[in-house]
Amino acid sequence: MDLIPAILIVLGTVFFGVPLIYYLYLWRISSKPWKLMINEKSAPSVTIIIPARNEEKTIRLKLTNVSRVMYPKEKMQVIVVDDASTDATVQEASKFAKDHPDLYLEILSERARKGKSAALNFALKHAKHDINIVSDADTFWSSDILVQALPFLSDPSVGAVCGRQILLDSKKSLLTQTEKIYLDFMSEIVKLGESKIHSTILYNGLFGAYKRKFLDGFNTKTDDSGTALDVVQKGARTIYVPTARCYEAPPFTWKGKIRTKLRRANQQIGIYIRCFELLMKRRLSLPLRIAIPEIFIFLINPIIFPLLVAVTMLFLAFHLSYLLYVAFSLLLVLVISPKLRMFFIEALQDNFLLLVALSSYMLGRKFSFWETLDESRSMLGEDVLREKNLV
Repeated sequence: MDLIPAILIVLGTVFFGVPLIYYLYLWRISSKPWKLMINEKSAPSVTIIIPARNEEKTIRLKLTNVSRVMYPKEKMQVIVVDDASTDATVQEASKFAKDHPDLYLEILSERARKGKSAALNFALKHAKHDINIVSDADTFWSSDILVQALPFLSDPSVGAVCGRQILLDSKKSLLTQTEKIYLDFMSEIVKLGESKIHSTILYNGLFGAYKRKFLDGFNTKTDDSGTALDVVQKGARTIYVPTARCYEAPPFTWKGKIRTKLRRANQQIGIYIRCFELLMKRRLSLPLRIAIPEIFIFLINPIIFPLLVAVTMLFLAFHLSYLLYVAFSLLLVLVISPKLRMFFIEALQDNFLLLVALSSYMLGRKFSFWETLDESRSMLGEDVLREKNLV
């Protein structure tokens, strides 16, 4: 049984070592200054596209939020594209347009449900400006988001920017608390570090602004991150702007969180499989010092994870004297540091979901449609949004 400890050491070193080295590297890079030509006075005309599916209860709040953005109204075109809703989403948006004639608002409708990316591509045909911004109907912006984000697009090398994801109520439950720690880590270390190296493709639906010349269309297979990778493949940078703040209502039950994160994990698996294929063909434009660690974390670590757990249990079964020591040490660390405890829970959960997502992807099960989540929508009251000065 001398082989078991050796295998355990190798698996543990690889599983924890590769991400740790990469994240320490990004942490060092994230504190460095931007190497970009940023014109703080840049204020290009923009088309804001809001995809919606059964958003009757939230669409007016979303449009109110967009109308409060500190940006010249004459430079804003807003498009609500409805993906065959079965409720009164279109009627509510139409009422808002009638009540706010100062906002150039168009409402488009898909007769058959085709999914978010297909709806975005339908709306893109009606976009009048060179900067196209996407934002989901259940997400909300700080009033200065365009002033903060758009100057970064003045650099010729930048093709797209995304904003900082913030939870509306991070104290709602243990799950939202762990999610906040995860999001802060991903934003301020991973996304920011990768952006200062070259690009991050970890985009989401809260806020994404794209230069039209780098945007043939929105990726229909892997949504926001897939579109970011498409922009990188065209020779532009896709970066994260930490001062461009976006808010969303998170799921606060296990069922809701797993459902949401599993769909995202499935898409991320697809993204990094595509990166791996492009890498093998020597056609990947994303720098290798970003691509290789991310491919490892998303594609290799989920496979190592169950092996590591199995070998650990086997080792402890043959070395019962270590069991109490390991359990006590782990318990001590987790009790002393609440943040570390929450990060541990989130990391454990994420690796399990990546394993499930990878298995689902390999079996051909992919998530092509996005669904509204009732528990998140229940948090989107006008009072909550007013507290954050979002409506």
